[in-house]
Amino acid sequence: MIKLVCGKKGTGKTKRLIKMANESAKESLGDIVFIDSDVKYMLDLNHKIRYINAMEFEVKGIEMFHGFLCGLIAEDYDIEKIYIDAVYKIVDIDLSLLPEYIQRLESLANKFKIDFILSLNIEEKDIPESIRKYVI
Repeated sequence: MIKLVCGKKGTGKTKRLIKMANESAKESLGDIVFIDSDVKYMLDLNHKIRYINAMEFEVKGIEMFHGFLCGLIAEDYDIEKIYIDAVYKIVDIDLSLLPEYIQRLESLANKFKIDFILSLNIEEKDIPESIRKYVI
């Protein structure tokens, strides 16, 4: 399953993602991963959540990011949810390519039974129609 948390900078997307991740950690039987572009919020997360600063891995481009996610999944078959904050800080992706990538991510989610929850620094009204169904 794919979920998108959308909004302009400063609208509380990160806090919402952290709250969702912490709630998931309480009730989840599987592993929870939180990917961010820095370590600013690391201590706000439940200690059961695997926190990853993607910038430490020098992820460049959407293909490399996809490989990064596949590597995480291959390393840990117990991952249930992956929260990705600040996607546009981690990888530079053109808005026009977002629907295609979300489709690839959904395929990965279905294949491995993982939920992906992403925050996007975009207002909901600017999200392409084909992926608005994922906005929460």
